Amino acid sequence: MFVKFFIIAVTILVISIPEGLPLAIALALTYSVKKMMHDNNLVRHLDACETMGNATSICSDKTGTLTTNRMTVVDSYINGNHYEGQDNQPNGTALPGNTTHLICEAISVNSAYNSIIVEPTKAGEQVQQLGNKTECGLLGFVQRLGGDYSLIRKDFPEEALVK
Repeated sequence: MFVKFFIIAVTILVISIPEGLPLAIALALTYSVKKMMHDNNLVRHLDACETMGNATSICSDKTGTLTTNRMTVVDSYINGNHYEGQDNQPNGTALPGNTTHLICEAISVNSAYNSIIVEPTKAGEQVQQLGNKTECGLLGFVQRLGGDYSLIRKDFPEEALVK
């Protein structure tokens, strides 16, 4: 009698596991997505939840936000003055004398010549930073100051600097 019950139990398991396993996985993923939503993590696709479960390292800045691997200069300290914001001009005053030209020249020549900023080809696209991201952020600073790093680099070719 006990053997008969055992055989029926094993038979039910053998039949139900292949049929119910996909449903159980979908339910578990849906439950995980719901839990992640409560933690303010938006998961649009169920397979992304599975991928995030395998993540071992997540790099973020001090505020905890994830980055897009784009660097920009937001603050600078030049000639004893602190410049903040995207225009890097304190209270609307520009940089004194030929300081702007000297800064643009110094950054353009002292950054790696294979670091460049590619302008977008279509409307709505962002500029593309190729090369060292820190140097690309500085080259973007040169552009915001009104300089053209590619013209400056033509005046100082890489071959003349490397011997």
